Amino acid sequence: MVSFESKLMEVGVKEDGSKIMTIGVQVKSIESDKTVGALVYNPTHPDADEKGYVRLPNVNLTHEMVDMIAASRSYEANLQVVRTAKQMAQQALRIGK
Repeated sequence: MVSFESKLMEVGVKEDGSKIMTIGVQVKSIESDKTVGALVYNPTHPDADEKGYVRLPNVNLTHEMVDMIAASRSYEANLQVVRTAKQMAQQALRIGK
């Protein structure tokens, strides 16, 4: 499981001495999922142990789909924020004309 955090980064310095700052994202932490997968009896499977059991992956498809949808919606929301900021800047420029 990867956790992210926003980070204010200094990109450079302008001629007047002021700093140029940007906002980015960096990895905050990476944690391993320690849950074990289900144990299923299938002696014909090539990965079966000596007792005929196979350890399945610990991937929960429902959880993964929820995470994927949340990430997609978050991306869409952030994209809309950028579009709105751009429109506001354009409208502000038109006011000065």
